[in-house]
Amino acid sequence: MADRPPLAGRPPAPDPAAPQERTSLAWRRTGLALLVGSLTIGRLTLDRLGPAVVVPTVLGAALAGWVLLVALRSRRLARAHPGEPTFSVLADGRLPAVVAALVAALALGELLAALVRLL
Repeated sequence: MADRPPLAGRPPAPDPAAPQERTSLAWRRTGLALLVGSLTIGRLTLDRLGPAVVVPTVLGAALAGWVLLVALRSRRLARAHPGEPTFSVLADGRLPAVVAALVAALALGELLAALVRLL
């Protein structure tokens, strides 16, 4: 049977897990962007700075992978308990701190690469 539209004047019931689902998806996109950014900066600076770039690149990729894992975990928990989300990626502040540190490190790496090109 086809889905019927909601009755006129009565809005559909909101999904209580929707905000947490959107937040989890946003953190997944952030983790993917950090992963691509750290690998790109590592690749672009490898020619100029040599093997010294490998360790920061691997560390950045590992931290970005951790962000992705936390985001995937929060999405799974949001689906397990749609009425009562018990997990928040912002609850303890570790995830935003890691993201801020990683973005700062990527910016510093890019600045270092630009300075090396000028010399």
